[in-house]
Formats: sequence, C-alpha cells, structure tokens
Amino acid sequence: MTVAMLSRAICAGDAKVLHAIRDDDVSIAIWEREPPLGLSDIVLKGTRNVRFTASLDKLTGELERELRAAGFNKGAQRNALAADIERLAHQYGVVMDLSDVEIRLEHVTTNACKKFHGDHVTARLICTYVGPGTQWLDGEDAEDCGCGDPHNIQQMNAGNVAFLKGRIWSEDHPAIHRSPPILGSGQERLVLVINPPVQA
Repeated sequence: MTVAMLSRAICAGDAKVLHAIRDDDVSIAIWEREPPLGLSDIVLKGTRNVRFTASLDKLTGELERELRAAGFNKGAQRNALAADIERLAHQYGVVMDLSDVEIRLEHVTTNACKKFHGDHVTARLICTYVGPGTQWLDGEDAEDCGCGDPHNIQQMNAGNVAFLKGRIWSEDHPAIHRSPPILGSGQERLVLVINPPVQA
C-alpha cells in the first residue's frame, strides 16, 4: 500500500533549511534557533510599528533611522535588534533573489490575524522576538482548515525564523498560519515580517 505523505513543513536547527522553501513540496521552512541574546526583554512600551521598503545595500542606515523614530531606546538591545533584522533581511534576499525588501516590525497586543489563512504574497519571513510565536498547520489540518476547527496546531518558539510560502507562489498549497490569540492575556508580541517590495 502506498502512503501519501501530507507534511509540507520542514524544520531544522540550521539557517540553510530556509532555502528549502524553493522546493515544490515545501510550504513552510522553519529555522529553529534561540532568540537573539537580550531581545526577549526588550522594552516595548512607547514604541510604534515600523514599515518601510529599502535596498539591502542601504538597509543599515534606513533601519537605524526607522528604529530610532519608532521609539526603540538607544543601546545594546536596539543594536542587537537592528543587527538581527539586517541579517535576516539579507538571508531573505538571497533565498528570494531580491535586492529590495519590505520590513515590518509590529508590536502586537491584540488578536491580529487570528484566523488561519494563507498570505497573498510569494513568500514571507516571520520571526517573533517577544511573546508567543506564529501558529501553523500541516498535513490534513492545513488541507481542511476551512472545514471546522483544526485539531493539531503547531507553534513556533520566540526566535524561530520561518519562510511561509504564499498564494502567489502556490495557490494550492500556501502556508496556513495565524497569529496566536492573546487579547486579554496580558501578553504582548514583537514580530518581524519581511516581504518582497511589491506584491503583484
């Protein structure tokens, strides 16, 4: 008897796993790493969301200006945050063969994107620095997510880096995911999203 393998996710403790998103059979590629040192307790009070598009060649200066304008305190934590965002942006650019990227850094305290869905993008990178990580589905749960409640919810840890294939790349098998519902829990999240600069 032939058994169909429904898993479309791949996880590993090496950044090289992110390149697997280019495989037709992969919808989610997760680099399972620890949170960057010092960022789990970064001060979020008084900060605003960041969203901008920049060339990877000029990202260092743009990122510094955006983080400063968004109210992130000067010092070792902001430097570590900027360094990690820049590192991940360059990795994203290599995998996606892009020279420009859109950077979003969001301070989340609500149930944003609480429904499981596939994004209308080619592929995006997501990393949660603070708080609970993105939830995702695989196998039959991902295939049938529109038919009742999924029963096998997976969840990334803070620090994990994920490539999520979107509907522009794969209408039939996009990564199915959501933001974890946190409203009323007292939890907050700091989430990095990297997208292509323009979504067709």
